[in-house]
Amino acid sequence: MFANKRLGMLPPDHVKVSKVAKLSFDPMFSSTPRDWHLKRPWDDDQLMNDQLGDCGPAAAVNWLKLMAQVCGRADLRFTVDDALDAYRKLGWDGTPATDNGVRLLDLMRLWYTDGIGGMRIDGFYFVGFLDEDHLATAVELCGPLIVGASLPIACQSTDTWDDSVSTDTREWGGHAFLYFANSPGMGTCKTWGQAVYQTPGFISRRWNECYLPICQQLQPKTGLDWEGMVEMAEKV
Repeated sequence: MFANKRLGMLPPDHVKVSKVAKLSFDPMFSSTPRDWHLKRPWDDDQLMNDQLGDCGPAAAVNWLKLMAQVCGRADLRFTVDDALDAYRKLGWDGTPATDNGVRLLDLMRLWYTDGIGGMRIDGFYFVGFLDEDHLATAVELCGPLIVGASLPIACQSTDTWDDSVSTDTREWGGHAFLYFANSPGMGTCKTWGQAVYQTPGFISRRWNECYLPICQQLQPKTGLDWEGMVEMAEKV
């Protein structure tokens, strides 16, 4: 199913990741279901991630595309060129020799400093994904998330990445994707233009990083104090 696809996520620098501003809620919801793609047209553009290790930039462009729909911004268009432009800024020179993927935190910082597809985020947060209620609250109140995970070989043959898949000891590599739907027992991400389903067991064992982009031009109307969110968000 996915054996011929590319990955492209370099291992995180855990010291740097640990210093990123953490998203917090008081109080938290329980595991409230939320699907940001519900009743919206599906876009199966792989953004060249079937051929290049640009999964990080592809995840960011998928976030921009989805949030433009959510916010009714039909005037905004994001394309594969935006993903490739970000990939070049992060070190790819168009040749196989430099097609080695990106560090997800470097991508988030680029998104803040330079923008992707002409759209700069106002900051970002690290989301504590090991707490199911915290993850559910983040998706419910704030929107889709950008995730970096370590995939086993078993992920190549199924679009349901469950507990049994997560315990496969054969390592495939690092991968980034958009996480856009959460519900008790199962969440959904978008990668390689497809929906892939994930259980809490897979999330807890295989996710390494999870970021919430804050972009006031593309934020859902969920009652949050977005100005306050921007003030506390990571910006470097």
